[in-house]
Amino acid sequence: MPENPELRLEVHNLSLVGKEDHLVLDDVSFDAFSGEILGIAGIAGSGQRELLESIAGLHHLQEGTVTYYNPKKDKPITFYHKSYERVMELAHEGMLRYADGRDFTGKDEQGKALTKKTICAQVDAGEIFFKEDEVINLREKTPLQIRELGVRFSFVPEDRLGMGLVGDMDIIDNMMLRSYRRGKSVFVDRKAPEGLAEEIIESLQVVTPGTHTPVRRLSGGNVQKVLVGREIAAGPRVLMAAYPVRGLDINSSYLIYNLLTEQKKNGVAVIFVGEDLDVLLSLCDRILVVAGGKVMGTVDARDAKKEEIGLMMTGTTLEELKKQEGGSL
Repeated sequence: MPENPELRLEVHNLSLVGKEDHLVLDDVSFDAFSGEILGIAGIAGSGQRELLESIAGLHHLQEGTVTYYNPKKDKPITFYHKSYERVMELAHEGMLRYADGRDFTGKDEQGKALTKKTICAQVDAGEIFFKEDEVINLREKTPLQIRELGVRFSFVPEDRLGMGLVGDMDIIDNMMLRSYRRGKSVFVDRKAPEGLAEEIIESLQVVTPGTHTPVRRLSGGNVQKVLVGREIAAGPRVLMAAYPVRGLDINSSYLIYNLLTEQKKNGVAVIFVGEDLDVLLSLCDRILVVAGGKVMGTVDARDAKKEEIGLMMTGTTLEELKKQEGGSL
């Protein structure tokens, strides 16, 4: 069952053209909610990977929008992953207020513009609050821009070493890939990443000679554990995982499943692309079925049957199934 679901991600009419003008994603729409696991089912090559990569900002979309709803209401704004310019954008959009309820517009009571120094001091002191949840359009944003907007996204890609981790770097350095841009010194602090690396190795039972081992020397399953552990440790609001247990043994697989379920209970919107229908049915709350880059329908995992999902994966829409079975679904 979903845990206090709230709309977190709204994908609307996504279309992506691949090589030789092939339509990889065709008018894809769906919603993802906090406190639930949304599964994505489809025959290999149906656009699942490209869908997640598009949401993460890795592809240029021909059409569509990706809207992120950031739960910010009544919380003080900070400069974490934000700039002064972004704060002023939010002020002009009417998103900010002072503690006493006055709108924060970047101007004083006489209408004179506040200095950048004054505004930064007010932000650092926690004197400026969000009036409502922040709505962010992620269309045409790069992964770095998405992060700079304060969007807490984590993505476990299908290509572990090509996109997720750097094979020649050790485990500690791969932990630092998410945070190195926040450093303000020429000296890099390795203490926190080293502690995180040790914690992941212990909690996920990563088999490795040590934290300084290049990840390319690890087995595929252990590489995946490092990647999943790092992305979950980032404290995401949305966690997308493409085939996160591929290559793992049964015990490690269930360890990952339990981690995803724990994230759901913590209010994270989890989007899970899997191959095993039995796992999708038992792990997920809803399942989005795609075929040939199109959405065939979304089913409730508690009521759906493997045979129905299998037919949808071959191109039968949910509406067509209902007609065939006399509306029994």
